Amino acid sequence: MKRRDFIKVSVAAGLGLSMPQIVFSSESKKDLLPKKQTRVAIIGAGFGGATTAKYLRMLNPKIEVVLIDKNDIYYSCPMSNHVIVGLSDIKEITIKYDVLQKKYGVKFLKKDVENIDGVSKKILFADGYIEYDILVVSPGIGFKYDEKIGYTKDVAEIIPHAWKAGEQTLKLASILKNMPKGGSVLLRVPKSPYRCPPGPYERACLIAWYLKTKKTGSKLIVIDANDDIASKTKLFKAAFNELYKDTIEYIPDVDIDGIDPSNKTIKTSKGDIKADVINFVPDQKANESAFKFGLIPNDKLWAPVDPFTLESTLIKDVYVIGDSANRGSFGTVPHSGYIANSMAKVVSETINAKLNGKNPPRPFMLNTCYSMVSDKEAIWISTVYEFDDTKKLTVQVGKAGGISEKRGKIDKEHQYSWANAIWSDTFM
Repeated sequence: MKRRDFIKVSVAAGLGLSMPQIVFSSESKKDLLPKKQTRVAIIGAGFGGATTAKYLRMLNPKIEVVLIDKNDIYYSCPMSNHVIVGLSDIKEITIKYDVLQKKYGVKFLKKDVENIDGVSKKILFADGYIEYDILVVSPGIGFKYDEKIGYTKDVAEIIPHAWKAGEQTLKLASILKNMPKGGSVLLRVPKSPYRCPPGPYERACLIAWYLKTKKTGSKLIVIDANDDIASKTKLFKAAFNELYKDTIEYIPDVDIDGIDPSNKTIKTSKGDIKADVINFVPDQKANESAFKFGLIPNDKLWAPVDPFTLESTLIKDVYVIGDSANRGSFGTVPHSGYIANSMAKVVSETINAKLNGKNPPRPFMLNTCYSMVSDKEAIWISTVYEFDDTKKLTVQVGKAGGISEKRGKIDKEHQYSWANAIWSDTFM
């Protein structure tokens, strides 16, 4: 594969800085997988981790790649909004890791990581450890729980966010299915930055379509922590006004003062709002494991990385990609599955270059996102990013990319092709 061809679906980077780490005792623990060759371990098997595993093995089959996740199946957040309103089945977004193992020789461990030891280069589990030469951490997104407003993990089980696909997706789908006709749904959009900027507005459109066609007389109230629609603004506003004028009430710039799940009420800066169904999507941060592993400075919410290599600025030979990485430290890209896939290709080529004593190539990333606005029409946006030597960040390349002029039926078909392509590129 030619280098430029690889970069088009991949990307690059190199070495970083480190800070002293606490050494965790592993003397009493068992080596669960003795290391016999150069090993890259990956924690987290979503779009970032799985892509890294696949592309590392494609680039250099001599590298032992160990992919670690506490689950042995993955539920895709892209397309999960379809499941919520009955346009798709959960099986259609359920992915296994067998192809990565059989086709590419990736070793998969279904285990919960307790911690990492950046000094002795060990990943610690309850029953032992494994060693690594280079570690990639891609744990996904985390949620900001806030007892002051009454939002806890227990409350999130009562009023599901469904911002991590799987059990919560099915729970929200069930609640919607069982709501009365003529009822009301409250959808809360989190404060930026959060995973998948267009996601809440696609969900708003699809829930509005569902209410309009399945629960006649019902209403959707969208309260947004931001002062306007955060992505594809004109296109979503057109959908709200032209398709769901009598169904959606959109209220921007809303602060949350309290949550009363028993009375199905959200106390806000714009007044108390009661609804039959509440879909509260919380503000977001790096995954808890990134904090536990020591990858995030005190009083910060995201893991800082070297802007060229994506190596952690806190622990040497540990790379952080995906939703937990601090976008401000390396570029202007959004939090998304497609960007996690792009970051994985950057870091795969970076690691391969490092192990071969070569300089990392220039970071290059792509982001493409389709959003359904009804059961028949979709919209899209696509952006190209490349490392800027002056800004020392990965930024948008001029006007490269594009955005829908209007919603279209053909874009619905393209969305399914897009989803199948990213799933194939990541997991197949």
